[in-house]
Order: sequence, then C-alpha cells, then structure tokens
Amino acid sequence: MNKHVTAAIALLATPAAILSGCSNQSGEDESSTTTPSSSANAADAQQLKTQLKTVDDKAVAEATIDFTGGFATVTVETVDGATLSPGFHGLHIHAFGRCEPNSPAPDGGPVGDFNSAGDHFQGEGMTGMPAAGDLPPLLVRSDGNGKLVATTDTFTEEQLTGPDGSSILLHEGADMPGAEQGADTRIACGVISPASTETSVSTSTSTSTVTTTVAPAVPPNTASETTPTTPPPTTDSPTPTTTVTTETTAPTETVKTTTTAPVPAPNG
Repeated sequence: MNKHVTAAIALLATPAAILSGCSNQSGEDESSTTTPSSSANAADAQQLKTQLKTVDDKAVAEATIDFTGGFATVTVETVDGATLSPGFHGLHIHAFGRCEPNSPAPDGGPVGDFNSAGDHFQGEGMTGMPAAGDLPPLLVRSDGNGKLVATTDTFTEEQLTGPDGSSILLHEGADMPGAEQGADTRIACGVISPASTETSVSTSTSTSTVTTTVAPAVPPNTASETTPTTPPPTTDSPTPTTTVTTETTAPTETVKTTTTAPVPAPNG
C-alpha cells in the first residue's frame, strides 16, 4: 500500500516540475526581448523642463516636454501651494525664450507682463490656426490642483531650442465657450529654452591727427657787396667811382648786391 502511494505522489510531482520549468523559461525569454526595446526608447527620448512662475516669482506649475518617436508629449502639473483659481486656464508655447514682467514684445508694442515671450509659437512656414504652440487648456480643480498631458507633432525639440528659444505661458482664462474672461491675461511663464543674448558691441575709435607744418627757417638777409677797387694812379687826374647798390627782395629773404662801376672822367 505504501509503495502505491509513493508511486502516485511521484507521478503527480513530475508534471508540476515540468510545468515549472516551462514557466521559468518563458519568463526569461520575455525579459530578454523587452529590455533592449526599452533601452532603445530611453536613448532616443529627449526632454525639456521648466517651471511656470507668476510676476512675483512664485512657482505655480511645472512643465515637461518629452520628445520620442517623432512626437512631443507635454505634461503640465500644478505644484504644492499653487494659487491658481479653479477653472480652465489657457496654455500655449510662445515664440521667444524670455519671461520678463512689465515688458514689451520683441518687435515692440505696449508693455505688459510676459509680453517679452512674443506671440504663439509657429514653425517655419506655418501660418494656420490653431498655432503650432497651442495646447489644450489646463483645468484646475476646486482644490487648486490640476494636470494636463497632451501629445502633438506640430513642433520639434530643435525648433524650440533655436536662437529665439521658446517659453510656455499660462493665462488667467481660456478662449473657449463658457470660460471666464482673462484669456489674454498672462499670469505665469516658464522659459523652455532661453533666447540667445548675443549683443553686438560696436566700439568706434576716434583718431585725431594733428598735422604741424614747420616752415623752413628763413636765412638772414645777406648782402653781397663788391668792394670798390681803385684803379692805379695815373699821371692824369684820378677817375672818380660811383657805387650802385641793387636790392632784390625774395618772398622769404632779401639779397643785397652792391656793384661798383667806373664813371668816365669829365672832358676837360
């Protein structure tokens, strides 16, 4: 009797062991096929993050943009202590990476909070509406918390991180039926990628050239004199001489020439 029971237990245990072995093998195969796939996705994924702050520098939400598989997934979630009013709040990506209170738009215009972020982001050559940077509004609950997850293919990481950068703005209201007013009022802003701050400083060097003209020294006036000569005495009466002086005045000097010429003796 004991032999039959032992044999039966052995037969029942054998299929269980076989099934267990198959189960372990299947698990190992599954993990080996999913791990490379998840690693490849992680390597391809790129992420941009920012924090949305009010004009008094108080954080109200955090934004994360994940780029993978040709799509962008935007996640915006309120932070603890956020003071956002319940309801819908417009949410958009804007064309410049600047979040300056009481500032004009990059191309000029009236001054206002976060106007420095410019208009809604549009990709190169895009003019249609909704704009490439338009996102669904953030719905804030009665307790002040809210979260939005949206996916889009209207922009790339390279476009958001170009020379102008980009930013994400939250509005007091939303442009939708039944929403409260304030769709145009910007209440929080976060820089996704800062705009380049290349400043061309032009330094002009003024060179003063002083030209001094030195006139050549004028030599002193010189007189060329001819010493009168007395002819040798003769038996006749002496011959008187007359001295003739000729002065020539040049622009810068005077030359005096003295010439002595004999004067013929009077007849007599």
